Amino acid sequence: MNKLNILAVVLTASVLSGCTTTKTPMVYMDNHSEAYNIAHAGGLVTDIKDTYVPADSVGSVTESMLKLGFVAGGYGSPQLGMTSWQTAGVHILGNLLEPDSHGARNSLIAWMPASEATSAEDAQNKLLSHVKLSIEKVMVDIGVKYETIYEQNGKLSIYFIKDEWNCPEYSHGKTDLSDLCEVSVETYEPYKGTSPAFITGVETESYIFSPSDGRDFHNLNLVINKKSNVPEDEIYTSISEELMSWTYLYIAPAKVKMKSGDKINYPYILNKGQKKLFVTPQ
Repeated sequence: MNKLNILAVVLTASVLSGCTTTKTPMVYMDNHSEAYNIAHAGGLVTDIKDTYVPADSVGSVTESMLKLGFVAGGYGSPQLGMTSWQTAGVHILGNLLEPDSHGARNSLIAWMPASEATSAEDAQNKLLSHVKLSIEKVMVDIGVKYETIYEQNGKLSIYFIKDEWNCPEYSHGKTDLSDLCEVSVETYEPYKGTSPAFITGVETESYIFSPSDGRDFHNLNLVINKKSNVPEDEIYTSISEELMSWTYLYIAPAKVKMKSGDKINYPYILNKGQKKLFVTPQ
């Protein structure tokens, strides 16, 4: 066998082994926040950063972030020693442009116990079913009319109607699609691997929904018209409360509005309605 053939065999073997290699579960990094650890374990790496604050200020800083959202630039305030996400240089302009960095887009992460599904396809279908039921319960609880307008190939779209939020009912020829309010979900087949002990209590086999891909990544997003005053942060939190405990929502900075119309200018992770911040004492 000549050198070129040997090289081809080696490269082929490397590619094949790369597809089948079992990933070693991540070990918790004590020098980072829980949010940072969850994000990295789920495959979110690029532009995922912790903000370091003096140890004696962590409590007051996180309390202010949770209550006020540090809107209008507060999160990037130099006196707080925080990273300004407004200057990250990454903006969402749609799928026609280059994929966003992990830190700049809302994502869904999940570690479904392997015992809950018989295959990757089954796991995807069951995750989407869990998510749909969670969204529907929230729609009922907040008293809005809703309708599933798309549910196919791992994707789901539920539009909702509420006059006081300026979320209109669709009327053919009268309502533009851009005027509607909806919850959009995208999922793809997961891979089977071992979940980290700090996620599931012990290292265990799971179907892992990692949103690390550049384009085809798991996500849950509110798609809201510009005229609406939907309390997006409250809806994301309510949906998270209803999701399975092994499901996490990563919320990117400046991608979610509060009832006031102000955007939350810092990233966070939601799990069972609890907000986990990217803040670490130094």
